[in-house]
Amino acid sequence: MSAKYIITVLCLATLMVACKPENGNADMVFDTSFKGARLSKVENIGEKKYVGYVHPESEPVNKSPWFAFAVTSKVKKNIELRLEYGTHKHRYIPKLSTDKVHWKPMELNKIKVDTTLGTATLLLEVSPKKLYVAAQEIETSVDTYGWMKKYVDGDYGVNLKVAGKTALNNANYVLEHEKKDVEDFIVLVARQHPPEIPGGTIGFKSFYETVFSSSETAKKFREKFNIYTFPLLNPDGADKGNWRHNANGVDLNRDWIDFTQPETKMVRQFVADKVEQGGKIRFALDFHTSYSGPYMLVLDSINETKTSGVIPKWIETIESTSSFKVEARQRSQELPYCYNYFFNTYVAEAVTYEEGDEINRDTIRKRASVYAEKLMQTLLEKQKNNAFTK
Repeated sequence: MSAKYIITVLCLATLMVACKPENGNADMVFDTSFKGARLSKVENIGEKKYVGYVHPESEPVNKSPWFAFAVTSKVKKNIELRLEYGTHKHRYIPKLSTDKVHWKPMELNKIKVDTTLGTATLLLEVSPKKLYVAAQEIETSVDTYGWMKKYVDGDYGVNLKVAGKTALNNANYVLEHEKKDVEDFIVLVARQHPPEIPGGTIGFKSFYETVFSSSETAKKFREKFNIYTFPLLNPDGADKGNWRHNANGVDLNRDWIDFTQPETKMVRQFVADKVEQGGKIRFALDFHTSYSGPYMLVLDSINETKTSGVIPKWIETIESTSSFKVEARQRSQELPYCYNYFFNTYVAEAVTYEEGDEINRDTIRKRASVYAEKLMQTLLEKQKNNAFTK
């Protein structure tokens, strides 16, 4: 049997046996048969009361307890579902959907969080219509690749190429916008960590859409810079509903020094090939989400002096021309993060772009669009003034 399956509610500990509640209602079904799902076990502990156990893909793991499942009942009713994460604690406001396309956060008065035990009890209205419940909006590889199709099939000058393979030997893609007479390029990396939908998917997509928009800045930028994009670096993890890791149980954003995984090796080889062919990397962004976002991880004060000053100028432009304020957090370049790889290897400025778990989605889109527009302006200005270090 596949690891993805339909979990019928356990009567105490009897696996795959549906419960008959005391009021005679028909069975409840908890479904994890779709990509991105994660729910390890469900028990019926009383009339209309259940406990769901959510286990990570491997340990140790970051505190990102992803869950995703669908629930149906043959009759409409309200239930209580307590989510337990073992030694980990509840983090996300659950998101609800009936089609996996349109999502809304649960009302806070229907969520009871035990901050001591780390559990969360959800008050759910269930019915014969399937209700999806997830830590964040579900975005599988199929969803991301479907979004990419617009840019590959349209008049955007974007080509889709297989850059390498994942840990499960699946194709891993890069979107290339490349003009042969252009040397300068930027790199975008998204979704190393599966649950990080707000920044890694919603923010990233808005950023990319702005770069490929019809604005005068965007059109000029695409003439002057090549753009290489890895829109879903960890498709295995996303489709398996992992909390953090790839299919080998490795945190990809801690693998940018050792390069033990096929996903990080792929990016390293791809960029090295472009540089060997005469390309010059000028900037890189790695899109993520944090419980304390939004913020950006930037170069430390010493290394910042070795650059062309794109990051401080970019931040200054954002804050002077929009309502957004940027929290820039300096980190050591000795850490094995993606953005540090670009600086340590090519002295290219780079940032980790972090959104927040529960930030309003329209705000996320707007922020990413503004940041993209201002970064393009900054890079074009630096290029025009011959300001790049090499």
